Amino acid sequence: MVKKIISRAMKKSNAESFLPKFANAKKVIEEIAEHFNFLKWAGRRIILPVAVFYVLAGLFFQEHVLGALFTSFLVFLYSNFLPDLDSFFSHAEGKKANAVEKRLVLFFAPVYIYYLLSRKIKPLSLGSSKPFHNKKAMLEFTIFLFVFGAIIYFSLLKAFFLALFGLLGFLTHLTVDKQLKF
Repeated sequence: MVKKIISRAMKKSNAESFLPKFANAKKVIEEIAEHFNFLKWAGRRIILPVAVFYVLAGLFFQEHVLGALFTSFLVFLYSNFLPDLDSFFSHAEGKKANAVEKRLVLFFAPVYIYYLLSRKIKPLSLGSSKPFHNKKAMLEFTIFLFVFGAIIYFSLLKAFFLALFGLLGFLTHLTVDKQLKF
């Protein structure tokens, strides 16, 4: 059902006409449809209780956390689809990315995608077919979110929960793709 809705929206907007040749919109739609049901399940059974705990912790530590909670929820959704970043430009041919460039792509994916779509940069070849489908990338992204959260919020509580929501999103994705088993 989700796949049909997204497909119809893509056809109406003629989205594929402005995408570069290496961008695979059909693959992105398939990935969203694959992850949608488990994302709803995790949202109800994991994210909602963590969000309630976050609000209570905010009350206990006398911090206003509702804005940060909303941002953390967006990070959860974003990080749930982040490991499939390679699906967006899976057939890109270009300079082979080194380890630092791969991590910069992982950490700043929206900026990278913007510059790719605007054709201001050439795509990097990320090497393996699933470079971000592993525990190491999940841990690195979580640490990045914690540091980023500490910088933007000046609060360890908010930084911790930003990183936790990002970790849970990434973890949910890896679980659906059977990279992690519980």
